[in-house]
Amino acid sequence: MARYEAHLHCPELTLADAQRLVEKLAQELRVAVSWLDRRNASMALVLPPQGLGVQLLLEFQNHGAITALVNSREGMGHGAPQTRHCFEHLLRLLGLEAPSAQLLYRSDRDGPIRKAPVLTSR
Repeated sequence: MARYEAHLHCPELTLADAQRLVEKLAQELRVAVSWLDRRNASMALVLPPQGLGVQLLLEFQNHGAITALVNSREGMGHGAPQTRHCFEHLLRLLGLEAPSAQLLYRSDRDGPIRKAPVLTSR
C-alpha cells in the first residue's frame, strides 16, 4: 500500500482561506470534496489506465500547519509511481495556490517517519 505524506507551514493561512484552497484544489483535480470536519478534507481520485483509486487527505491545524496525505493500494515495490505522481501534483498545486507555504517534510524525501530536528551545542 502506497502512502506519501507532507507537512507544510503557511502562517498567514486562516481556516476560511484553507477551506477555499481545498475547494480550488478539488476544482483543479475535478473531484468532489468530503469535509470530515471544519479542518479535515478528503478527496478521491481514480487514475487511468487501470483505475487505481487514490485518496487525498488534507488537515489544517492551528498556526498554518498543513498535513497532506496521499494513499492508494499501489505496491511500493517499484516506488508506487502513479501514487507518487499524484502526490507531486498535489504539492505543485498547493504551491501554486498558497505560494508562501513552506515545505517542512516529505516522506519520500525525508523518510517514512518525521523526526524532530537535532540541535547540537558547541
